[in-house]
Amino acid sequence: MKVFLLKNKWPLLIAATAVLVRIIYLVEISQQPSFSIPAADEQWYWLWAKSIVEKSFWGEGSYFGAPFYPYFLALLRFITGGSIFWSKLLQVLLCGGTAFFIFKTAQYLLGNETAVLSGLIYAFYGTLVFYESMFLPPVIFLLLATWAMYRLVTLKESKAAKSWILTGIIFGLAALATPNILLVIPFLALWLVFIHKKTSERLISATKLAALMIIGLIIAIVPVTVRNALVTGDFTLISTHSGINFYLGNNAYADGLTIIMPEIEPDNSISWDKLIPVIHSLAENKVSHGMSDAEISAYWTEQAIDFISDHPGKFLALLCKKMVYLASGYENSDATDIFYQRSKSVLFSILVWDLFLSFPFGLLLPLAIVSVYVLRHDFQKLIPLYIFIVAYMQSILLFLVTAKDRLPIIPFLIIFAASGIVRFFQTVKEQNLFKKGALAIALVICIVVLNQKFFNLGSSHPFFVHYDQGLTFQNHGDFEKAEQEYLQAHRAFPFSAALAVSLAEVQLKLNKIDEADRNLTRAIELKPQLAMSYNNLGMLVRGKGDLDSAVILFKKAIERHNPNASRPNEIGEYYVNLANTYKQLGINDSAALAYSRAMEMTPLFPKAFYQAALFFAELERFDISDSLYESAAHVKPADASEKFDWGMSYIQREMYNEGVGMMRGVLKMDDKFYQAWYVIAAVYNRVGEPKDSVNLYLNKCLALEPSFEPAVELKKQLRK
Repeated sequence: MKVFLLKNKWPLLIAATAVLVRIIYLVEISQQPSFSIPAADEQWYWLWAKSIVEKSFWGEGSYFGAPFYPYFLALLRFITGGSIFWSKLLQVLLCGGTAFFIFKTAQYLLGNETAVLSGLIYAFYGTLVFYESMFLPPVIFLLLATWAMYRLVTLKESKAAKSWILTGIIFGLAALATPNILLVIPFLALWLVFIHKKTSERLISATKLAALMIIGLIIAIVPVTVRNALVTGDFTLISTHSGINFYLGNNAYADGLTIIMPEIEPDNSISWDKLIPVIHSLAENKVSHGMSDAEISAYWTEQAIDFISDHPGKFLALLCKKMVYLASGYENSDATDIFYQRSKSVLFSILVWDLFLSFPFGLLLPLAIVSVYVLRHDFQKLIPLYIFIVAYMQSILLFLVTAKDRLPIIPFLIIFAASGIVRFFQTVKEQNLFKKGALAIALVICIVVLNQKFFNLGSSHPFFVHYDQGLTFQNHGDFEKAEQEYLQAHRAFPFSAALAVSLAEVQLKLNKIDEADRNLTRAIELKPQLAMSYNNLGMLVRGKGDLDSAVILFKKAIERHNPNASRPNEIGEYYVNLANTYKQLGINDSAALAYSRAMEMTPLFPKAFYQAALFFAELERFDISDSLYESAAHVKPADASEKFDWGMSYIQREMYNEGVGMMRGVLKMDDKFYQAWYVIAAVYNRVGEPKDSVNLYLNKCLALEPSFEPAVELKKQLRK
């Protein structure tokens, strides 16, 4: 160990620096209220990790996303007891490993000075600090990719089978974190064969080494493939998200930057957990039958291919836009505005900025490009890095181009840029001023060109920042902070109907009825076709007692419902609201018809079945209600409130054993459900159980809710 520490003093110091920078950043942003509320993709991975820990280790269905990172995150969640701060702090320790392998790769290829500078650039590279401190796969992918590439370039002359199998396994684990790397590995294997082609014997030996690396890759991936096959019966190599990602990057509405598709309204913001069921239902509706996860992925792949073949001109134009985005200095940070984050951290405001140039990528890429010429004499030994960068760039262009998506090429661009800087200053005393001047001019030209904001790059707007923050707070029940963010978004852009609806939703939660009413009315004025506005306004006026107006509004919501731009079961919600309003009006035939439509339109919406079952039970149509309760339970087990209603339908028929059994089930789920304690007491009293038994349950009820009138009255009767 002592020898290792002495030998690797500099890479270890730089690794420690990289970790320290990220810890300082974490501590700074942890003071923000939104830190403890993961949003967008972060929330999806965090909830996936929670499901692994608390529900099912193997999960259900084929993996939609690459699974390695969620399982790693589940381990962190388990170790920290679900602490977001400590999970992120443990996660950034991986960045020390990434810094170490960047240093060692640069040292092996280009010398100590380049290695030190490469490591320092990585340590302070703001975009990496930003994403590696989030619950996202790049943090573990970068470690695995840089480790595998270090092994590849340093072991190219080795004939040890174990070394090449291990290298393949590391590449395979990287693929389980970000499958795009699978497009790179074949080219690296070919390079390995090509550099040993001098004699047939060496060629055969090199082919064996490349084959051993591929075997290692397969060893890492096969367990996931087998798991997918055992769970679903389908062949899915790693995950099924590639199909929809390919389509999101290549369709008639695609802009190369954001999640847009013709089937969903462009301004309809849907997170992954909501988007997945939408894309599944859209595919199944198109083909008019159920589909497996693999079939759905294949369907969206076919849609993208159809777009490319039917509209080659549009595709080429889109590809050109993506190439511009890929080379642009501006950091398009998709769900979270990276430049807005500067206001939350003093350190980060130094590491990332967008002024006369977009720092750091707006400087890194020009330096790397100019360094290609500076390093022209080292071309042969740098081929693996060129292969990785160029091949991986193709995988980015196939999908979307965001700051997060181009992270995998950053470590290798850093090595090029660092070496170019070192070489330039090493030759500073040379007299060839013309060459140096030409390089300086080329660098300036690259900086100017690559920092232009073409198309809609750099269109970050306070509206989107505050709207996204508001959605995050709303989803986690912090309605006061959500309202504050929505109001700031409104001040930035007061013409968004979707924002007005969201603002009204939180104002209803805060009991600000008049404000909610105004915002819902404004939403309808701004966008008359937005069904949710009518539904929410219907809920509001129904709460005020205006049932006739509520019926009209719910009907308008149903009329304006767009199945291609809605959340799962949204139309069922509208019909249930309409049915419940008819029930309040006593128009039972219309209520029954609306419940039937809700169940017909959304057969996987349990609320529709439970609400309909309660309705028919109240009408004493128990033959229908029993069937509906059973159907609902097949879709989703009843929660405490639904089980209580189900139990009451048995009590109504004096089926006391079944009813009490249901109430006991309610109390197992929620022992503070005081009405269930009372119902058991009332049943026991009715069937003549001893007063002690009745009082046992009655006292439980009154301890939870002393003013519950039926329990108070029953207590008085028992004292007589």
